[in-house]
Amino acid sequence: MKKVKAGVLLYALLMAAIFSLLLQFYLNRVLVTQRQNQLQLSASQAYLIAELTQDLAKENSGQFTFNYGSSIYQKENQKILIEVHLKSGQSYRYHFKKESAKTKEKLAERRLEKEKTPPEESREKRRSQTHN
Repeated sequence: MKKVKAGVLLYALLMAAIFSLLLQFYLNRVLVTQRQNQLQLSASQAYLIAELTQDLAKENSGQFTFNYGSSIYQKENQKILIEVHLKSGQSYRYHFKKESAKTKEKLAERRLEKEKTPPEESREKRRSQTHN
């Protein structure tokens, strides 16, 4: 009878160890995923701040303050260098090429054309292009 109790106890102990390892692995994956999502969110916020800074930059250098952080920019030749500091303490650097006024106008025209085209029409165009 004692051998049976010892076997059941060992089996229960083994199952508890396996369960704790699986639980530890799962919790580790959840934490890594959460960290990854947080970093992705921070990087997206920084990039949006950099794009806004690029659009708002009028002088050769300056800085802007936003809800989620601040940015410092400096224009050099045909480039604009932007450094973004988030309130979370993270910093990001971006290098953008200056777009000419003509390029901006062309992009705006393309966006307007896409907005004016009804979804059904654009689907038909895509279908006809894929069949050709």
